[in-house]
Amino acid sequence: MIPGKPYIDSETLRVEVSTISIDTAQILKSLQVPADKADMYLLDLIELYKGISQELNSPCASYTVYENPEFSADRASLQLNGNTFSLGKIVMHALLKSTRIAFFVCTCGEEVEKLSKQLISDGQTLEGYIVDLIGSEIAEGMADYIHSYIGEEMKKSGLNITNRYSPGYCNWPVSDQKYLFSLMENTCGVTLTPSSLMVPIKSVSGVVGIGPDVKFRGYSCSQCDAGFCIYRNKK
Repeated sequence: MIPGKPYIDSETLRVEVSTISIDTAQILKSLQVPADKADMYLLDLIELYKGISQELNSPCASYTVYENPEFSADRASLQLNGNTFSLGKIVMHALLKSTRIAFFVCTCGEEVEKLSKQLISDGQTLEGYIVDLIGSEIAEGMADYIHSYIGEEMKKSGLNITNRYSPGYCNWPVSDQKYLFSLMENTCGVTLTPSSLMVPIKSVSGVVGIGPDVKFRGYSCSQCDAGFCIYRNKK
């Protein structure tokens, strides 16, 4: 237990690789190849490295739940255990009715990242880029998995959950990552650089609101103009 940090629940999950789906269509989209234009060579290459990447990755996901979050609508912020999160209006509004907050971190480990770099170093740029995209899909799949898991656990107590949100998105500064990590019981070996970026890179952290009156909603992409956002058009 973290000294002086009275969380009410914490769990670390060793996620089965088979439970994480890797969307070939999304990989093709990232490659800017229309699904109906992809040739068998490319599709076979994606399938080959999907299998290799799944065997290599060492998935881990963890979450820690705190109660009695304090929100400031004027400052669009959250205060919890001496930390002030500058959430921004979009995230603050989504979490506002939460009576509990779950912080989470998940990662597919560093092996997939190493493979991608090695392939690129060997001159296999396409293969390396495909592996990089597969790693991103695995990390996002794990974030979806732990989000759903938290929802099922909270449902046992008659509580609902919100969407998941991550520092660096929806005008929530990535620098708040350090506060999130300080409140985690276990970060699955993920560390932060001085600029608050995660290592290994193929990792996702974030927050989920919990309470009887919160709701899961479609991501409101019209409220944000960040074209790179991983949540854009996510249902």
